[in-house]
Amino acid sequence: MKIGDRINCFTAGLRFGLVIMFFFFSAAPVMAQVFGKTYEEILEKAKREGELRLWWEVPGERGVGEQLEAAFKKRFGFTPRVSLTPVTSPDSLLRFLTEVRVGRIDADLLYAGASDIAGRPERLALFEDIEAPLVKIFSPKFSGIQGIFKNVAPWKRPYSVDVTTLASGLVYNTKKTSADQLPRTYAEFAEGKGFTDPKWKGNFAINTIGPASPLGDMAIQGYWDLEKQKKVLQMILANKPLIKRSSGDVRMAVALGEVAAATGNIGGAEGLRKEGYPIQTKLFEDVMTLGSIGLTIPKGSKSPNLALLYLAFVLEDGLPIVERVSGEGTFIDPRSKLAKSLQSMPKARILEWTPEEIVAGQRDKVRKALQALMP
Repeated sequence: MKIGDRINCFTAGLRFGLVIMFFFFSAAPVMAQVFGKTYEEILEKAKREGELRLWWEVPGERGVGEQLEAAFKKRFGFTPRVSLTPVTSPDSLLRFLTEVRVGRIDADLLYAGASDIAGRPERLALFEDIEAPLVKIFSPKFSGIQGIFKNVAPWKRPYSVDVTTLASGLVYNTKKTSADQLPRTYAEFAEGKGFTDPKWKGNFAINTIGPASPLGDMAIQGYWDLEKQKKVLQMILANKPLIKRSSGDVRMAVALGEVAAATGNIGGAEGLRKEGYPIQTKLFEDVMTLGSIGLTIPKGSKSPNLALLYLAFVLEDGLPIVERVSGEGTFIDPRSKLAKSLQSMPKARILEWTPEEIVAGQRDKVRKALQALMP
């Protein structure tokens, strides 16, 4: 290559580099302002973004999605294209983190628990701060959001807003048993008045140890030590329970009458009851173990304004729809039946894993120790 050609090539490369640098620095302030500054600006940007990639199991159940779509159009005057990925937590977060590692962001609105998110050091680089726009921009317009944020723990607010509360207790078949045949408290349950009683042998179900099993989380905040949990689990296993893989399988076993009752969470039982199944729930009066799951917005999403608008819509209009159709609600929503049931149980101790306990590995330690005892 001649010297003149080299100079021309270098000059062209320099110009290209300057153009890229100019684009980067001029784009940086725009990227920093992910969401619109006003309600009107967010709404306009959301319309232009058009498509929402939503990872959440609930809209795919019992026609919830169709009702959410109708309510969204009624409130905002347009219908976005929602690409739904029905996925449960914590699988949703694990899948998301795996895709991030290979440079992909395939979710605009992600179903994930605040405790799992806030417990990760990389959270600030992965998730948008959703508290500020929801409180400052949407709360003045939506009274439901105002009530919800009063009940959201401060450490959760930037990362995820609860949309589901998995309160652990008992589910039972109303044709095979009744509430008064079940223990009132978890202490009674552990001392032989529950499924360790010989009369229940082979006629109850438990979930494999995991997020949905009350037995797997009773060491939260030191309520029970690990040895006590092991002892109770061994007593339960000795009474020949039907063992199911998930909380959904447990509920269906009860609903179909395979067994009279089961340990599990209350999510979904109301939906089955509305479909005609003879199933009911019972919470313990002394302790309530919660697993809260919310919605969050990943950084780098293609439709951040639509995701924020949809999240605000879910909190305002969507949660009552979800509870009415599927029976799943959240304690943080003062309008919900769950919140009202908690008010009727003032002595119940509420237990939930904290981010600090999760980071320290306490939750995983308990679950692994109990899992080792499973047949």
